[in-house]
Amino acid sequence: MANKPKRRGTWDAVIGLLFLGVALLLPVALISYHPRDIPAWVPLISTTTVSNPVMHNLCGVIGAIVAGYLYFLFGAAAYLWIIFFAGYGLAKLMIRDFSLRERAGWGFLCVLCGACLLQLQPWFLHGWEKAFRIEGPGGWVGKWVGEKAFGGPLGPVGAPVVLLLIYLVSLILATGFHPILVGRKMWNDWRKARAEAEKKRLAEMEETERMEAEQRKLAKQAEKLERQLRKKPAKGEDAPAEEPSAAPEPQAESFPEPRIFDATAPSAKKPSLADIEANRKKRSEPRPGLVGGLALENYQLPPLDLLDPHDEEGRKPADPSELLGVQNTIIDTLAQFGIKAQPGDITRGPTITRFEVYPDKGVRVDRITALERDIARATRAQRINILAPIPGKDTVGIEIANSSKVKVTLRELLETEDWLQTGAKLPLALGKDVYGKTIIADLAKMPHCLVAGTTGSGKSVCINSIIASLLFRYTPEELRFIMIDPKVVEMQTYNELPHLVTPVVTDPKKVLLALRWVVDEMEQRYQIFAKTGVRNIGAFNDRPLPKSQAELDAEAAAKGEEESPEDAPETVTEDTAAEPDAPEEDEEEEETKPISVPRDSDLIIPDRMPYIVVIIDELADLMQTAPADVESAIARITQMARAAGIHLIVATQTPRADVVTGIIKANIPSRIAFQVASGLDSRVILDQKGAEKLLGQGDMLYLPPASSQLQRSQGVLVTDDEIHRLVKFVAEQAKPKFESSIHDKLNSPTIDEEDVTDEDEELVDKVLEVMKQERRASTSLFQRRLRLGYTRAARIVDILEQRGIVGPRDGAKDREILIDLDSID
Repeated sequence: MANKPKRRGTWDAVIGLLFLGVALLLPVALISYHPRDIPAWVPLISTTTVSNPVMHNLCGVIGAIVAGYLYFLFGAAAYLWIIFFAGYGLAKLMIRDFSLRERAGWGFLCVLCGACLLQLQPWFLHGWEKAFRIEGPGGWVGKWVGEKAFGGPLGPVGAPVVLLLIYLVSLILATGFHPILVGRKMWNDWRKARAEAEKKRLAEMEETERMEAEQRKLAKQAEKLERQLRKKPAKGEDAPAEEPSAAPEPQAESFPEPRIFDATAPSAKKPSLADIEANRKKRSEPRPGLVGGLALENYQLPPLDLLDPHDEEGRKPADPSELLGVQNTIIDTLAQFGIKAQPGDITRGPTITRFEVYPDKGVRVDRITALERDIARATRAQRINILAPIPGKDTVGIEIANSSKVKVTLRELLETEDWLQTGAKLPLALGKDVYGKTIIADLAKMPHCLVAGTTGSGKSVCINSIIASLLFRYTPEELRFIMIDPKVVEMQTYNELPHLVTPVVTDPKKVLLALRWVVDEMEQRYQIFAKTGVRNIGAFNDRPLPKSQAELDAEAAAKGEEESPEDAPETVTEDTAAEPDAPEEDEEEEETKPISVPRDSDLIIPDRMPYIVVIIDELADLMQTAPADVESAIARITQMARAAGIHLIVATQTPRADVVTGIIKANIPSRIAFQVASGLDSRVILDQKGAEKLLGQGDMLYLPPASSQLQRSQGVLVTDDEIHRLVKFVAEQAKPKFESSIHDKLNSPTIDEEDVTDEDEELVDKVLEVMKQERRASTSLFQRRLRLGYTRAARIVDILEQRGIVGPRDGAKDREILIDLDSID
């Protein structure tokens, strides 16, 4: 098998030489042909029994026979065989993998059409019929195919036209010779040669002659412009305001010198370990007065030693020559399709390299976008993406995946000045963009985020990095989590965190209870804000705290000492004479003062409030359980919870329109999209295509808040071992203290759905009809309307409560209806 290409090339050379030999001998045999050289025993072409005593044909008897048959069959068209044998022979020798089978048939058809055309023309070569004793200038083929087959049906005009078209088509297919392209190339070469000759002639002229020629040229342009200005303006047009003195000469557009930026190189400016540790200790200082009794005096934020160090030595700098070579390939590919462009900057990122080009004036950027596949073929790239244009620039960017990716670790981002000096209230370390800039997002400004991507694209790692960023920044006093994990396995590691409001919710049927607690907490916070006269959680936590009773007593005592010194003279007046009776009046006032009894409904105003971050790891499972209720709960939270310090992060791996609905998208402005399966999924997430062209493994598109421009970046990497060490360090300092109001509801015994019989389902449907009519729900109402016993009616109410249709029991009051009854079919 290894010798097959070599053997094939050898046979191509042998066949080429044989064809060239035939092309050399064939004209000799045809020119020296005489009819009497053919022996009498040769059929068809032998016309006499007397042969020439001396052989006239220079190729002997064989040459005479071959020439005789060619003249007999094709007439004067026999000379066309010389051209094809010579052309095919040279092609076999010079062109590698030249296929003769594809062209031989078209060559034979070309010779046939040539014989027919020679037979139909009335001007020349008709004397060959007697000289060579053949049927005519076209031989036997011209006589029977040209005259009989084509000349009879098509006539003297139609037959030559049809045969000429067939001749030209077969000639093009046999030789690969395109007359239009060749003519255009000859015309361009002639123009180029003429321009070079003119340039050479001007270069050889003396300086004075060249100056005189240029002056004459400028004078002609000035005269032409003056004639145009003298013309009267058309009707309805304004005359020109002023006349230019000379014709402006077009100037070539100048572009900046291309530069190469390597964003993967190690940063030279890094904060010291002492600054990082001082920042951590400063953030760990306790802040008393938070709600929930979570004041932790000795809590310390996790150190960065829990994370794996990033390998800076393994990052090799980019090869400038290699990058410039790829850019030149892009420029040449665009030039092949008639698009002129100039090279721009080159930026090498962790995952992709962006090559910028400056299109010439008049070039539409859509033409460059249409050449995406051709550029990928030329650069041998696995997948490319074209930004036409780059937002904020006048260049077009071609993004090509790197052969080797550079990991962006969480520790690398947390050791940067951007993280330590950030002013974000809830900073999130997301990754690095193409230019190597650290992306630190503020969840408080988002204020909610949607994360989507297929399995293995980096979605779960992104959620872990968001949680880790908040754990490195905030104590349990400042931040609380509510984690919802229908897939059960993604967030079980965080069950020991003291930041949790409730254990990780894994039952999709109980998710509504957790979301309703968030809604209740939001409404309660807004009531506290209204009572204290603030607008949001930031103003509430920054307000001056009220003084305690001990501080007030100490200030009063100090003030009393200043107003009544010991050495002050004591005077008695009419006003002070009644001082002994004052205590009696105070006692009467205290007796008549109403006594205030504290109630459960009274608001408890804490000194500060923690932020609450709700994380939903898989939205699709929840939308299958109760789509209307989940959608309304998420919409309520995302619409109003920003000022209350409650933020929502929703993740899904199936970004369909029935999962990420329009209401959810409208209330979650910030998006993070990883690789998805199709452009339709990308439109669901980002409202535009692009996510389907990502490379996976952390390659993402980030839509910042209050922006419509996507940022392509490499997501941060945090491993499972790092998460385990981080959770272990945090859990050793404090135990989780869950909110009793939501924890008791989630841990309450539930009715197994398998125990719900068909009779129970029928009763549930009847109960819903009663609720639609009465607009209230209670056990006694169902007993009376459906004639049920107390046990049966109470079981139906428990089923409705478990399914999230009615609220929990509140004394003798009716149950709260939690859903829209009109939406139930």
